[in-house]
Amino acid sequence: MKKIMILTGVILLSSVLLFAQDCAFYYPKTQGTQLEFKNFDKKDKLTGSSIQTVKEFSETSNSTSAHIEVQSFDKKGEDLGKTEFSVQCENGMYSVDMKSFMNSQTMEAYEEMDVKVKSNNLEIPANLNVGDDLGDGKLEISVYSEGVRIMGMTTDITQRKVEAQEEITTEAGTFDCYKITYTLTVKTMFSVRMEAAEWIAEGVGTVKSETYSNGKSMGYTLLTGIKK
Repeated sequence: MKKIMILTGVILLSSVLLFAQDCAFYYPKTQGTQLEFKNFDKKDKLTGSSIQTVKEFSETSNSTSAHIEVQSFDKKGEDLGKTEFSVQCENGMYSVDMKSFMNSQTMEAYEEMDVKVKSNNLEIPANLNVGDDLGDGKLEISVYSEGVRIMGMTTDITQRKVEAQEEITTEAGTFDCYKITYTLTVKTMFSVRMEAAEWIAEGVGTVKSETYSNGKSMGYTLLTGIKK
């Protein structure tokens, strides 16, 4: 009987460890790490930059999570404000809070008002394969003034697919990445629809991202530095 209980315990422990090992984490696992990004237009001209900082990091037997702060700057280096979001990997599923798509400059314009945010997570399974289809994401922002809703913005990410596995080189180094493509639709008073691609590397996160309109590049962002 004792041997059965020990065997059962070993099996349960192995299962927990297996979930933890299967957890692919697409962000640095060191608190204080800073990721530096530069934004460019379709003519390769600098349009802005940002610094993403791992403010908090925690890890248990079956989950890993990090809280990220994003500080954005314009092309002259002027501070445009900060936003925050979280990333998590639990039981083999990595997820990114859709709040990562919030524009800090837009949010700062409404800092004196009541802003309500509703979002779900973009999920990435542990074992990615080229050709895999991934789930959708949605972000809803409502701005109220004296109880009256004066502005609403919805961001939808659909048709996500693992397009390729590629090696990407930037100022920050060379990274083995998965290329994920998707459709990005932003609705305010009118609707804007774009195609996008994102190259992600385990232990780092986004190395490159690019947006397109009718197949033509609108601009891109590159990871240009990592500070630990």
